[in-house]
Formats: sequence, C-alpha cells, structure tokens
Amino acid sequence: MNTYIRLALVVILSHTFSYLLVGAIAYQLFYKPFWEGPSPLYAPFLRTMATPALWEQAMAWQIPGQLLRGLLMALVFIPILPAMKEISFARRYTFVAGLFFVFAHLAASAPSPANIEGALYLRPEFVAQGFLPSQPEMIAHSLLTGFLIAKFLVKPSQARVKALTRSQTSQNLA
Repeated sequence: MNTYIRLALVVILSHTFSYLLVGAIAYQLFYKPFWEGPSPLYAPFLRTMATPALWEQAMAWQIPGQLLRGLLMALVFIPILPAMKEISFARRYTFVAGLFFVFAHLAASAPSPANIEGALYLRPEFVAQGFLPSQPEMIAHSLLTGFLIAKFLVKPSQARVKALTRSQTSQNLA
C-alpha cells in the first residue's frame, strides 16, 4: 500500500474512531448536563437536542466532518512521515498524543470552554463550568488516537526490521 494512502487511512480512522468512542463515553460520564436538561451549558452557542432540526443537521454531518478533520490532520504529517517511521513506537506515541492534546485541544485557536483560548475570550460562566470536566475526554481522545496512529502508521514488518537493526547495532557496540 502506498505510504501516503496508509498515512491518510490510519490518521482518518484513528481520529474518527477515537472521537466517536471517547465522545460517547464522555457524554455519559461528564457532558450530559451540558447538552440536556433545564439549562444546558452548551445551548446558547451549540446545536443541541433542544432544537431537533439543528441537531439532525449536526448528526448528519458528524461523521463526514470527522473524516475531513482526519484527512487534514494526515496531510500535516506528510513532511515528518520519514522521521515518524524511524523512531520507536514509544516516541511516536508520545509525540502524536502530545501533538493532539496540545494543538488540537488545549492550545487550539478557536475558543472553547475547555481550552486556553476559551478561558481568555469566553464568558466566565462557560469556562468555569466546562474547563475541568472537559479535560478527561480530551486526554483520553489524545491518548487513544496517539496509540492507534503510532501502532498502525508503520507496517509491522518494518517495525520488526528496525527493532532488529537497533538490537544488532547495540550488540555490535558492546
């Protein structure tokens, strides 16, 4: 399989799967009162179930939107793909998970109740209620996406060859 097609598929599928799985769990554990109930936190600025027509539109575009986000993320990896293949799984995982958490979430330039930009520009009532409860989802999404990308970006045969080469090199040096 072409390296760039593999990159695109791995990033798109890893992101989309992680987004849906972690989001569904986080919704039940943390977010339900932000979306539903007598005064949901997100209702003033997001499409919620309280407005069915808008909610249906959001749900119709949820997966295509995530697939597009995954493709755009994959494109950013192209210049560093050779380096990503050369480093160990642990370094790849740490790099990708950190990149997702910092750039896709905490330091993102679009304000959200859960990121630094939101803490600066959103009204305090949104940030005070939403910042800390949002972090577990963002951390879990980053960790799962980072794991999946790090694991499947490099073909298993390539990873074994690199590990054997590193092992032989260290034995020769000893």
